[in-house]
Amino acid sequence: MDQLKIYRITEHYVRFLHSIDHRVQYNKGMRRPYVGIVLIVGSYRYFVPMESPKEEHKKLRPSVHIMPLENGRYGLLGFNNMIPVPPEAVSVLDIDAEQNRQYADLLRRQASFINRHKADVYERAQKTYFRATTKNQDNFFRKICCDFKRLERVSSQYDPNHKPKRKQ
Repeated sequence: MDQLKIYRITEHYVRFLHSIDHRVQYNKGMRRPYVGIVLIVGSYRYFVPMESPKEEHKKLRPSVHIMPLENGRYGLLGFNNMIPVPPEAVSVLDIDAEQNRQYADLLRRQASFINRHKADVYERAQKTYFRATTKNQDNFFRKICCDFKRLERVSSQYDPNHKPKRKQ
């Protein structure tokens, strides 16, 4: 398995998917970029969002749909919030170019943890996807997960050059 990298996703694409499914996390106005990792899940590339550490992450127990990084000290991966992503909507984040050294160090620690636990990362992504999309869907997963199948259908319609009409 190749090394997993941290990616930045475009706000334009996230806004597009959020208009389809309100469960798609929307990062508008946040001071840090919306970052995560990209995996193949089923036959689609998926962006799995990463959250920066919060005090409550340290109290979370691992589950199929969330993975605290280093017991929450480095944040978490939210598999329930993963979204299908075309290549033009993501770019590899250059951690070395990050101006905030403390944030760059956090990103390096997150990337290191994720790569040391790569098999677990892939397994959680697959299990979350399966439990949310099978015919006998798990009701809990249906409520907390993005509508993966619907987002897969609309992701191919994404036009990075489309400018939404402004309200007058």
